[in-house]
Amino acid sequence: MTKNKKPKIKRKQFNLDKTRDLFSYVPNNSFLHKLNPLSKLFFLILFTIFVLSIESLIFLSIVFVLTFFLALSSKMSIKSIFYKFKWILILSLFSIILNIFFNAIPSEESQILFYLFNLTFLPIRRLAVYYALRNALWILILFLSAIIFTHTTSMKDFVYALMKTGVSYKYSFAFMVGLRYIPLIQQEARTIGLAQRARGFGREKVNTIKKAYNFIKERLITILVSILRKGDITSISMENRCFGLYKTRTNLIEIPFKKKDVIFVLTIGAFFMYYLLSLIYFIPSIQFPSLYSLFFT
Repeated sequence: MTKNKKPKIKRKQFNLDKTRDLFSYVPNNSFLHKLNPLSKLFFLILFTIFVLSIESLIFLSIVFVLTFFLALSSKMSIKSIFYKFKWILILSLFSIILNIFFNAIPSEESQILFYLFNLTFLPIRRLAVYYALRNALWILILFLSAIIFTHTTSMKDFVYALMKTGVSYKYSFAFMVGLRYIPLIQQEARTIGLAQRARGFGREKVNTIKKAYNFIKERLITILVSILRKGDITSISMENRCFGLYKTRTNLIEIPFKKKDVIFVLTIGAFFMYYLLSLIYFIPSIQFPSLYSLFFT
């Protein structure tokens, strides 16, 4: 006699791993983890200025690939990177479409690549495509660089480093709380989502506009109430500890500025001067061809 086999029931496992949060610090021993937080902040500021000054799409694509490898070198997994990029990729795609169709280039002198569906009132202009792709690459690169910074930088160490430079600990703590609440909101949203599914009101039950509205309203209101409660608890804790009573405070943790930080800052500064300020004249500048000239000429 054959035994009756029990049907296998597939159950979804909900991974609450911290690496899935957008802006959360994950301890590790990579090179970026070992740098002083101010060194990484200096790099992030100059890198942002550098990226916004690039006009070549090919160069922007190369910078994006290099930034992606920098994320991998900071011990971020490919799965984690794509998970964090999920929504920003969708927004970038919509941004490209909207910038192409609703561009501010009504002049007839602007070069038209082709007409969509062979309709004369739907022209796809060269400059519109260029600005759409450039803005999308800007968003992707800067978003990834911000993720790398928060992934490799402890907010507590960052606050201590800021206070060592003379910044008031009140402003430093406010900055830390602002960044700390970003992954906290995501964790709360995930927990509330699991609670809704446990009560039989998950996303799979949303099949009408009214149910979708109630689902989103309940989710947002619950998250808002939870965050306000946590903010109230934080303020009460600060008042009980007499936060802000003295102008200065003594810290138990010291964040030193090491030799490798000096080398890193000088290297980044030289790179900044070369590409943006053009202070090093004896090194020839790199010229990238136009993307249009490679495919249409």
